[in-house]
Amino acid sequence: MATSNLSLKSLLSKERVQHVRWAAISSLLTNTQDLQNPVWREHLSRWFFHALETIERFDGNHGAFHRSVAHVAMKILDMFLSSRSTEYQLLARIDERVYKSIAWACLYNAMRRCSIDAAAGARHEKSPPSHPSNSALTVNGRECTPENFLHMCHATNVTSVDQFSYLVTSISSFLDSLECFQDTLPLTASHVFQVFRRLIIRQYPQLETSLFQDNAFLQKVHTCLDRTMSNNRFARHPPSLNSAAAIMVAMPESVDRAVLLFLLTEYRLCGGYALSTLRDVVEELRTEVEEVHPQEIEARDDRDVVHVIPVCDE
Repeated sequence: MATSNLSLKSLLSKERVQHVRWAAISSLLTNTQDLQNPVWREHLSRWFFHALETIERFDGNHGAFHRSVAHVAMKILDMFLSSRSTEYQLLARIDERVYKSIAWACLYNAMRRCSIDAAAGARHEKSPPSHPSNSALTVNGRECTPENFLHMCHATNVTSVDQFSYLVTSISSFLDSLECFQDTLPLTASHVFQVFRRLIIRQYPQLETSLFQDNAFLQKVHTCLDRTMSNNRFARHPPSLNSAAAIMVAMPESVDRAVLLFLLTEYRLCGGYALSTLRDVVEELRTEVEEVHPQEIEARDDRDVVHVIPVCDE
């Protein structure tokens, strides 16, 4: 993606189109925090990351899928569930097997669409093929069928191959039916962060090494971005709000405040949301991140969540 202001304007314009569509398909929801079972969503967000690592080890290689794939998968899951009937949504909130099956199908679709998008970018095309639902998913150069995917995720005891394939097709058709997603991925805070990052580096080149290669800063940014994915409260915020809030929360005090002022100015000039709205999201995210106990973060490295999303009472 280009680093010019026009690219940020284009991204924010695309975001508004997607956000309007998102609001339209989810208009039946009476409580914006009821998109998913909140406990399951928390476990699922960790499972997505660990499942991607497991799949990457399929051929003994690493780096096939960026962490943003997990964010795309959760975004697809939110949108798909919001488009279903109230009865369907309720079933996904109380039946773990149903919820897992849908979530895995969303991850499969996210991996396939992100692979197509990456391939298109490597060929310097403006967009991926117009019919991604007909394309195969490849893992380290080998085709990964829905059946292979289920075996790699140790999920054959939850759903059958036929049922899973049907879900994959249904979700892909749902995405294809949305005009704003036919030739692009659903935008996530992880995507917007990369645009903000390039924008800051272009204005302050020295920060490329002093800030954006600082492991402490990057880890905190990723933690913030992941919290916007794993918590229902942030699901309804546009990605740019979540992304800008993550940068503001993670930015060390040693960095000149002029950097944040520049980012906020560019964000508003390019069509971003009101700064008062952003301030509210920043405070919400800061509170959310500070509430995470260090032991809880350490516990999230448990690889067992690759196979199990615990059933917990709300």
